[in-house]
Amino acid sequence: MKKSGKDAKVLILKRSDVERLVDMKSAIKAVENVFREYGLNKIAMPPKIYLELDKYSGDFRAMPAYVEKLNKCAVKWVNVHPKNNKAGLPSVMAVIVLSDPRNGLPLCIMDGTYITNMRTGAAGGVAAKYLARKNSRSVAMVGCGVQAQMQLAALKELFKITEVRFWGLADRSVRDFILKMKKTGLRFKRCKSVKECVFSADIIVTTTPSRKPIVKIEWLKKGVHINAIGADARGKQELDPKILKNAKVVVDSWEQASHSGEINVPCEKGSITKKDIYADIGEIVSGRKRGRVKESEIIVFDSTGLAIQDVAVADLVYKKAAAKKIGSWIKLL
Repeated sequence: MKKSGKDAKVLILKRSDVERLVDMKSAIKAVENVFREYGLNKIAMPPKIYLELDKYSGDFRAMPAYVEKLNKCAVKWVNVHPKNNKAGLPSVMAVIVLSDPRNGLPLCIMDGTYITNMRTGAAGGVAAKYLARKNSRSVAMVGCGVQAQMQLAALKELFKITEVRFWGLADRSVRDFILKMKKTGLRFKRCKSVKECVFSADIIVTTTPSRKPIVKIEWLKKGVHINAIGADARGKQELDPKILKNAKVVVDSWEQASHSGEINVPCEKGSITKKDIYADIGEIVSGRKRGRVKESEIIVFDSTGLAIQDVAVADLVYKKAAAKKIGSWIKLL
């Protein structure tokens, strides 16, 4: 919607509005399409900026990007405060500003928390679509928080899952996971250990804030695909470094992953270098590089979250909101 001068207005969308406007199937399509644009170098996206707040055991991140095909720019201001759950607050909260690149006018200011959850789950789904074995049936969820729910929702859209094994430390998260996932109709099994959870799984999803490896290479079956989601800041890691050395590693962004993704600790120690990374997800989705080549290979997707994912889903939400007349318009100038 073109806006100029005193007639310019901006759309305000609260979380309940956003939840009405996006579902996992449409989020997966949007993220897959923007990954393709990423692989074709038709985006602009500097690495995310971190504002560390050790005093408060949290951080803020600024994530700007431009997607040529969508003709949209956006910036997301997002926090990660792991201790928030104890106070009844989300550990991740975000606001997204969607702008018109032609003149810089903001088009929409929307809650970005749900979009962050959805687009991260969608990214895991897209990665598994291209990198997991097509006949994958069993899924292991290491971690039971909100992102585990989103990752599983995405996988359910793409695979005929017959069994879900899960492990988590926080009783509250486990209870919430069980309650919400019952609606999926899938068969679940709670595991007492990470080993029991991941053993013989076709797809493994890790979503914990761990700062030491909790998944060992000797527990994995040949041909497993791993979505490593939890490591999103320096010092975090969930996988035995031996897994990374023996796997085909696909990152979302080398610049981000090497500083804050699953590979960040091995990179800092020098045991993993850029030469050890097979591809980024854009190269895979755009067809510049092949995904899974052998049924027996272990593949790891290191997800740190890209700003282009936010642009893609925010644009989807904005267009639907405008068409359905959802949200509140306020005068800008």
